[in-house]
Amino acid sequence: MHSPHEVYRNELKEKYKLFGWALWEPNPDPDTRIMSGDVGFISDGRFVRIFNVRLKSDHPLQRHGVPEGFYTLNPPPFQKSWLDGGDYHSNSVRMTQEDGRRVYLSKGRLRERTGAVLHLPFKAYCEDFHGSASKKIKKYLKDDNNAKRFFDFAKDFAKRRFPETDIKDIILVTGYSVVTSWAAAVFLEKNVRAQLASEPLPEAQVYLQWQVEDNIYNHVRHHASIPSQDDSSSVDHYIYIRGFQVEPGSIQPFGKPPLRSLDDPPGLTGR
Repeated sequence: MHSPHEVYRNELKEKYKLFGWALWEPNPDPDTRIMSGDVGFISDGRFVRIFNVRLKSDHPLQRHGVPEGFYTLNPPPFQKSWLDGGDYHSNSVRMTQEDGRRVYLSKGRLRERTGAVLHLPFKAYCEDFHGSASKKIKKYLKDDNNAKRFFDFAKDFAKRRFPETDIKDIILVTGYSVVTSWAAAVFLEKNVRAQLASEPLPEAQVYLQWQVEDNIYNHVRHHASIPSQDDSSSVDHYIYIRGFQVEPGSIQPFGKPPLRSLDDPPGLTGR
């Protein structure tokens, strides 16, 4: 059986492929925030940064070192957007309302038993390298055998710091979606229910609480506030990342920035 974080990523990827990779553990290393240009890997559903291709080798954030022969990628322009709040769930999950609560039912299809849910009470702030930079980034990875050197460096790092993690690929992050509040659940059997209660609090905050059955792993983040267009510093839970997946002999992009412009005002919205 796959682990909860693998089920979560795979189930949401099937339906929302363009959003990128869903992170079951949306909080990165407490000392760092995920940034475009980060190179790292996924460990138990959490992104682990090793170095960043936009920063010089002696930058304080490059505390794990950089590969031999490392040189920076000239930063491409950024684009900012919003991902609507609401319910994002796999095709195997049905959502209803009962007594003011959201109820999710894992219905399954044929032999399928798994399902996943991501609930966002507010919009997500998104920041990405501009889409026109894709060719430039892929060329950077191919030039001077950078992709292989980055992968080998990551394998060596993981062997020392994460010996339980088998690195099969690494990620160069080109964009992300962040929120102040989220609720996620993974279903490991058919015909099981999860209820999500949402209670508004002062100052545009919300309290979220799951009521689940024993065979559902769940994560929930409690207090939250609406992201500000002018300052994303309070938005620190990374629900999606987008970028390039690098494996030996393969460089593949995944995910695209949401189409909604940052000109749309933030707030509570449905899908």
